[in-house]
Amino acid sequence: MAKVNVLFADTFDKAYQSLDATIQRRVVDFMLKLRKDPDASGLNLKQPHGAHDKRVWTARVNDNFRAVLWRPDHTTFYLASIKPHDDAYTYAAQTVWNVNKVTGGVEFYDHGAIKEILLRTGDVLPAAHNKPGFFEKTSDADFARLGIAPTLVPTLREIRTEDALLGIAEQIPALASQVILALADGKTTDQVWAEIVTQSEADSDVDPDDVAAAVERPATRETFAVVTDDSEELERMLLKPMSEWRIFLHPQQRRLAYRKKPYNGPARVSGGPGTGKTVVALHRVKALAAAFPPSTDRKILLTTYTNALSDLLHRLLDDLGGPDLTSKVDVLNIDKVVRDILRNDTDAQWTNVDVLGDAAIAARWNDVITELARDDSFDRPFLISEWEQVVLAQNIRTREQYFSASRAGRGRRITRADRAAIWTLIQEFERRLDRDKALGFKQAAVRAGDITANWTDADRPYQHVVVDEAQDLHAAHWTLLRALAPSGPDDMFIVGDTFQRIYDNRVTLGSLGIDIRGRSSRLTLNYRTTRQILNAAITVIDPDSPNGYDDLDGGSDTLRGYRSVLRGAKPDVAGYSSPVAEMNALVDRVRTWSTAGIPLDEIAVIARTNAVANAAVTALKAAGVEAALIKSGQTAKPEAGVQAMTMHRAKGLEFRAVAIVGAGSRSLPLPAAVTAREADHLDHQRDIQRERSLLFVSATRAREALSITWSGQPSQFLTGLGVS
Repeated sequence: MAKVNVLFADTFDKAYQSLDATIQRRVVDFMLKLRKDPDASGLNLKQPHGAHDKRVWTARVNDNFRAVLWRPDHTTFYLASIKPHDDAYTYAAQTVWNVNKVTGGVEFYDHGAIKEILLRTGDVLPAAHNKPGFFEKTSDADFARLGIAPTLVPTLREIRTEDALLGIAEQIPALASQVILALADGKTTDQVWAEIVTQSEADSDVDPDDVAAAVERPATRETFAVVTDDSEELERMLLKPMSEWRIFLHPQQRRLAYRKKPYNGPARVSGGPGTGKTVVALHRVKALAAAFPPSTDRKILLTTYTNALSDLLHRLLDDLGGPDLTSKVDVLNIDKVVRDILRNDTDAQWTNVDVLGDAAIAARWNDVITELARDDSFDRPFLISEWEQVVLAQNIRTREQYFSASRAGRGRRITRADRAAIWTLIQEFERRLDRDKALGFKQAAVRAGDITANWTDADRPYQHVVVDEAQDLHAAHWTLLRALAPSGPDDMFIVGDTFQRIYDNRVTLGSLGIDIRGRSSRLTLNYRTTRQILNAAITVIDPDSPNGYDDLDGGSDTLRGYRSVLRGAKPDVAGYSSPVAEMNALVDRVRTWSTAGIPLDEIAVIARTNAVANAAVTALKAAGVEAALIKSGQTAKPEAGVQAMTMHRAKGLEFRAVAIVGAGSRSLPLPAAVTAREADHLDHQRDIQRERSLLFVSATRAREALSITWSGQPSQFLTGLGVS
C-alpha cells in the first residue's frame, strides 16, 4: 500500500510533551506506522459513538492512550491529540472538522470545550440573557462571508462576556478567532473582510468537499505539520514548541508582510511582546526577496540590536526559506554593520580601530573627570548621557556646534559656563580615544555614518533594510541605516515596541530622514503568553505612566487593546525572609514545573544581575537540578537544563516557564543604572522607566507559568500586583 499523508495539528505538541518518555517513543512509532499502513490491525482504528463528524476516528498508541484523528479520505489523516483511552473517545466525539469555505484550509475545534466555557462564564444561563450578545448585529450571511463555519455560529451568538469571548477565541480556528475579536472591537464586517479575511491567502474558488486539495493550501500548512519518515526529525519537531520550527502568520500579520502594493517609503509595525512583530519582519524579508530581479547585486539587510537576536533571526530565516532565501539577505546585528563599514573604509582611518564596551568607556570617563574636573558638578552618568544623547546624536564636532545644539529631552538646565566646562571634558575624552585608536560603540556608528554620508545611490549595498527591535537603536544607527539603501518604495521596514526599550536611546525618526507617516500599523493580539501573565506584566510596566512611551516619531504609544486569548494559571508572586529561603523556594518551584511535564530547558531563571542569576544556578545544582548560566553571545544546549540569565540576555527569547528572582527593592531598580534625580530629573524618570521595561520584558518571556520572587523588601514595581 502506498504511504498516506499524515499531518498533526499545531496544538499536538502540548499533548505530546505532557507524556513520559516511554509513551513519547510509542507516539513516534505510531505516527510512522500510520503513514506506512493505516489499516494495520495493531492500530485498532475505531470511530467514537455519537460523533459530530463520521470521519473522526481514534487509534491505539498503547493500551492506555489513543490518538484522535480525522480521516476525510483513504489517503489522509489529521492528528488532533493524544489522550488517555476514555478521554480520547470523548474528545473525538466532540471535535468538529471542516474545510474553510474562504481559506480552503482544514480546521477543527472542540465543541465540548467551548460549551464548557459558556457554562463556566454563565453566558448561557437565563440571568445572562438580559445582556446583549457580542454579535447580535452580525448576520449569518456576514459570518459565512468572513469564513466562520455555520456549526460555530449558534455558539458565538451566546457570547455575552469578555471572559467567554477570550476563552472561545482561544479554542476556535485562527481565522475565526481573529474575526470575532475584530468584530467585538467594533470593526465592521467590511473592515474585517479587508483587514483579515482577504489577507488569509484565500482561494477564489474553494470546494469545501474537496479535501484532497485542502492538504496543500497555505491555510492548512500553517496549522498542520507533515509527518516524515525520519523518526529523529519527527521527535525533534514534537519535543519543541511549534513556534520554534514553524513560523506562522495570522491574517493581520500576513497583510503587513505580504502587502500586494509596495510601501511608498519606510513602514513601521509596533506591538507588545508576543504579537508576532519578528515573524512579520521575517516574512517581509521573504516577500521582498521573492520580488528581487535576478540581475541585482544588492541584498536585503536584516538587522537588530544584539548578537543573540541576530543569530536567532538567521536561524528562523533559514527555516523559513533555506539557502535560496538566506543567500539574498545579510543578517547582522547593528554593531557588526558598523564594524564592517569601518573595516572597509577606503581611507583606512578606522580599519583597525578598537571599539570599546560600556565598562571601558566608563573607566576612561573616570580618568578624565578625576584629572580635569574642577568640581563635582557633573558626574560620570550625566557626562556619558550628554555625550551620547546630545553630542553623538547630533554628530557635534565643534565647540560652536555644542553651544548652539538643542538639548530637548534633557532634564537638567545648564548655563553657557556649564557648556564650556562640559565641552572641555568631552573634547579631552575624545582626544584620548583618538590617540589610542579607540571608539565607543555609539561613536563608531557616528563615524560609520560619516563614511556613508557622501555615498551615491550606486554605492549603497542594500535594496531594502529591515529592522527588528527598533526601539533600542541610537540616532547614529538610524542615520547610518538610512544611508545603506536608496530612498524609494519598500526601502525600510521597521518593527519594534517602545514598551520594551531597555537601552537609553530615544529618537524621532522623522527628524532623521525616515518618514513613516501614514505607514504605521500596530499588532495587539499576543500569541505567546496567557492573559493572566500578560495582565501582571502590563501592571508592572505602568502603561499610563506620566512620563509616557513614545512611538519613535514624536507621538505617544499605547497598549490599548493589547490582549491574549490564552488562559492559564495566575502568576506566583512571593517574598522570602532571606536569599537562601528564596533560592530554596526556587528549587521547589522548578521541580514542580518539571514534574508537571515542562522540560528543564524550557524553564528560565531571570535576574537583574549576573550575580543573582549565578546564585540561582548554584542553588539548583546543589539540589541536583541541571542548570547553566547563559551569558551574552551564548546559546544553551538542551542538556544544560534550566537556563539562568540576566534580564538583558532574556530579550527575544521565550520559555514555557519563567522564574524571576531577586525582584527586591535593592535590585529593581538597580541603583547603578539610575541617574540621581538631582543630576537630571528626566534621565532619572527614563532610567526608572527602562528598569520597569526590563521586568516587563522578563515577565513576557513566559508562555505558561510565571513566578516573581524576592527577599527582604519587594520592588516598587510590584505594588500593582498587590504587593506592599
